[in-house]
Amino acid sequence: MTGAAGFVGSHLSEQLLAAGHTVVGVDAFIPYYPRAIKERNLATALANPAYTFHELDLRRAELAPVLDGVEIVFHTAAMAGLLKSWQQFEEYMSCNILATQRLLDAA
Repeated sequence: MTGAAGFVGSHLSEQLLAAGHTVVGVDAFIPYYPRAIKERNLATALANPAYTFHELDLRRAELAPVLDGVEIVFHTAAMAGLLKSWQQFEEYMSCNILATQRLLDAA
């Protein structure tokens, strides 16, 4: 689960765990919104023994070890919102395009 500490990623992780799946979560904690909110989003999943979390940046990290044994990838990591694409274009492109490209190449 990329973007595991975000709203969508954290809730989807919780549902998958409740359905009996093992989940590997990944998040870079980019400062798009406060880290404390993201940590609260992760709290339920982190309490589940079937959940493993890795704090890493899809744009830079070695992804093969994290993807080893993973059957399905839910890619929910992104800088959301059109306004950010105009204000922080380079970071927006890096987080949304480069990260996705690297994930697809690694998978």
